[in-house]
Amino acid sequence: MTRITLYALMALHVVCSSGSYIFGKAAAVGFEDPAVLTLARALGAALIFLLGTGTLIPRPRFTPREWLQLLGFAFLLVPFNQYCFLRGLQHTVPSHPALFYALTPLGVLTLDSLISARRPPGFKFTGVALALAGVILILRPWERGETFSQIRTGDYWIMGAVASWMIYTVVVQPICRRHDPRTVTAWSLIMGAALMLPVAGKDLATLPLATIPVDVWLSLAWLIVITSVVMMQLWNLLLRNLTPVEVAICTNAQPPTTVLLALLMTSIGFLDRQPDLGLLFFVGMLMVLGGVLLVQLRT
Repeated sequence: MTRITLYALMALHVVCSSGSYIFGKAAAVGFEDPAVLTLARALGAALIFLLGTGTLIPRPRFTPREWLQLLGFAFLLVPFNQYCFLRGLQHTVPSHPALFYALTPLGVLTLDSLISARRPPGFKFTGVALALAGVILILRPWERGETFSQIRTGDYWIMGAVASWMIYTVVVQPICRRHDPRTVTAWSLIMGAALMLPVAGKDLATLPLATIPVDVWLSLAWLIVITSVVMMQLWNLLLRNLTPVEVAICTNAQPPTTVLLALLMTSIGFLDRQPDLGLLFFVGMLMVLGGVLLVQLRT
């Protein structure tokens, strides 16, 4: 696969990600229980993967040890990552998750350095400090008031989702190079849906479906088809051809594209007014992106 093709796939992933933050917010607000929404999303994706297995997706040929690894990936992806992400979106604004996910290269590089026992160059610590300072500026722990408190609560949940995504990006690469990434993605999410069934299965079965608006169902469809199926397949395909740090770079472009899309969706009335796109947010965004880019520089 050529570098141009890989960069095109990374660009497609960025566009899909920006939409996921917007539509994810609408779905998270429309479903009162984030666990029910997580299960509905996971089951929808699992159904698509099961229907495609044997045709679009190769049949699984994992060893018993690899099945155990997939179970760990399943926990990281669904009960941990997806639940924290959707619960956080209930309270925060779409621009914040996009920015926190831009920290993925920083976390991936740190984990990769720990695993390989290599000490990063000193200037990379400067990048880490700059990015974390930007995060603090966006969180604004000194601010008081119900709005800022609610946004911060959502941001902390999003940070949990980002942490699980960083870990997943590092640990899933070896198996993606031994097996077809489509199969790894499919069975990680199928098993993740199974893990969520005992948690939210009963509540989903008794959910009054008629009370949920059409736009919320459309947002859920985006999360299932685009976020869980298309984007996950893209991510693991990229991991088969690039290093985790190289793949994580595409998250750098998500904050500005998400901000632009959020402003557009707000102008047409799809989203409520964004309460946190002031000067401090943009300064914090520049600090985070600057720190992350500094970390990614080669010596």
